[in-house]
Amino acid sequence: MLIRRLPQHERSAYAAHLKRLSPDDRHLRFTRAGVSDEWIDHHVANIPEDGLILVGTLRDRVIAAAHVAFDSDSAVAEVGISVDVEHRSGGLGSELFNQAVVFARNRRAEKLYTLCLSDNRGMVALARRAGMEIEFSQGEAEAHLPLPPPDPLSVSQEMSSGLFAVFRDWAELFDRYGALVNGAAPPGRAKG
Repeated sequence: MLIRRLPQHERSAYAAHLKRLSPDDRHLRFTRAGVSDEWIDHHVANIPEDGLILVGTLRDRVIAAAHVAFDSDSAVAEVGISVDVEHRSGGLGSELFNQAVVFARNRRAEKLYTLCLSDNRGMVALARRAGMEIEFSQGEAEAHLPLPPPDPLSVSQEMSSGLFAVFRDWAELFDRYGALVNGAAPPGRAKG
């Protein structure tokens, strides 16, 4: 099995993975009932380029995914995880989550956030193992994880994981790392 970043032109493979989820699993993943194939296509088509879709693939089929999206000022990153039913309980969700944390941290997100239904035992357990603070209210669980600023170790973790397969990402990474080494704010962010 290979974990890699999913490029824009392969997003249909992510949509196909989400469409294989049962109606109950779709409800758990998106915290809403009635998630249709059309809704999934619309959702995937509208994912901004600055986010991340990490996938676990087996024989060129997406079997698990982590979607990381940033709020408008990039201070908070939200993560959603999904794993095909036959590949659950093997640590794949945790591995995707850990790589999502490194990705968000290296983009100077201050907090990682996830929202799931309270009865989504898999996601709640993953959030607990990751040390997230979880608040339960009205059938939902909100989990938060404060993120430290990036450092040379987090940058090297991301580089060694193979997430940076596109030249644009390498340039972005070196700009951010250079700003950290020089004590300046990274491009696009105020120092503070």
